[in-house]
Amino acid sequence: MLTIEYCVVGSGWAECNISFDKTSIKITASYLSDALGNLILGAIAILSGFSRISFGFDEEPGEYRWCIQLIDSGDISLKILSFDELWSNKPDSEGKEILHIESNPLEFGKAVQKAALAVLEKHGADGYLETWVEHPFPIKLYELLNEHIMYWEQNTSN
Repeated sequence: MLTIEYCVVGSGWAECNISFDKTSIKITASYLSDALGNLILGAIAILSGFSRISFGFDEEPGEYRWCIQLIDSGDISLKILSFDELWSNKPDSEGKEILHIESNPLEFGKAVQKAALAVLEKHGADGYLETWVEHPFPIKLYELLNEHIMYWEQNTSN
């Protein structure tokens, strides 16, 4: 089972724990990117039928790049790559792979949904903005993610 825990841990800093079966990693993000918004948008894209999406969690310095790709079985391949430089625009092949799992789109979407809800319940929209500094809680994206999950649950057998 895939679990994602996203926690704002200080002014403009977050930790994200990703676990799947016996594999678990912790990555961080700074306010330089809208990390939670990017994560939610990535889940929406996959549930919307995108075949591939990538987005970053910006660091100071460095980047964690999430690379999600639809595979033949209808599942997704999720890789998280680490880069030493921020905004280097290096190709994926130059990143260090720190996680590679396969899951299904709905499981990924629900894991992101649960992570976002926990943040919203803990901080509220106003508290999140105060703590995260640059980016408000992505409420519209969160609502859209919820709609996509409901659609999948009603229209697929996954």
